[in-house]
Amino acid sequence: MIAREAATIPHKWLAKLFTEYGTEAADELKATVATGRIARAAAACRQIALTVPHPDDLTTDALYAALGAGGLQRVSPMITYMAEVGAVRLDRARIMNQIEEDRVMQVLVAYGEGPHRSLLNRYRNDFADRVRMSVTERTAITAAVDLLAELGDAPLAKLSQLHLKRTLHKGPEHRDALQEFLCFIAAQGGPILALPMPSRAELAANKKWQRDATTWRKRLEYPASSREARALIAVLIARLYALPLSRVLTLRREDVVFTPAGVTLWPKADALILEEPLADAFDKGMRQHCYWSLPMGQYLLGDEGGMLIISEAMVAKHLTDAAKYRRMFSKPGFRRGRP
Repeated sequence: MIAREAATIPHKWLAKLFTEYGTEAADELKATVATGRIARAAAACRQIALTVPHPDDLTTDALYAALGAGGLQRVSPMITYMAEVGAVRLDRARIMNQIEEDRVMQVLVAYGEGPHRSLLNRYRNDFADRVRMSVTERTAITAAVDLLAELGDAPLAKLSQLHLKRTLHKGPEHRDALQEFLCFIAAQGGPILALPMPSRAELAANKKWQRDATTWRKRLEYPASSREARALIAVLIARLYALPLSRVLTLRREDVVFTPAGVTLWPKADALILEEPLADAFDKGMRQHCYWSLPMGQYLLGDEGGMLIISEAMVAKHLTDAAKYRRMFSKPGFRRGRP
């Protein structure tokens, strides 16, 4: 199969790289897993060959341009292998920034060339100059687009508390991001608006989140399985720090370091410091299931010993399955003990 797939890759240097990777994967993995991984890698190499004719042209930007975010994720073991053997100098922080930049552009493209597009562009430039984390920029642009969508084609001077109220009703999670945009609008000479008090629905949603967070932290003390532990850690980090769950799930071993300030994520990019008690729970969860021993390049919250990224749907399944397990052992007739 490896030889057959390699024959379909037009550049010899790339076919050789694929063959070496495929041979290693076939030796280390079960046949059913290796077959799918090799097929995905071959398809990716054919795609890369379309825009990367020479090995010196194989860069982080070239890989992203050829495969995109989804494609890179599907063949992440091969990309890691390419970096390990020196075929490419992979800049993971740059990839994450490119992904976020693309998502911001998707939001702007979806908005279209409306009457307030120039305002959005100015806001984006202003926000990018002030904020370090591009994920925060995406949240801010999304909230701004939602508010301007309520305004429609009317001039900015017509923006009112009613538009703001409607936007908050549809997306109460954007409250903080809307505050940033309102300050920008006022500085641009637009109307001065104030966020209304949180509605009952917002307060109820916030209380539910607090209850969920408390429940998840307690479950993390004695998880039913290593999968539940990783799922709980992922959702807690994502929710507490307003990060996309998909980004948290791509955490690699080298993306987490211990500093005098505590546990730091993405030290070379965002340098996000986990606060207690999550930092301690994160450390204990990783130690209990030996994930600190993973080699560099492996996914800290992944499956198959860190080789595969778990999906957001799989996280939800792990949490649901673990909840069923706990309910079963809480019924009369079962001896309840530490899972």
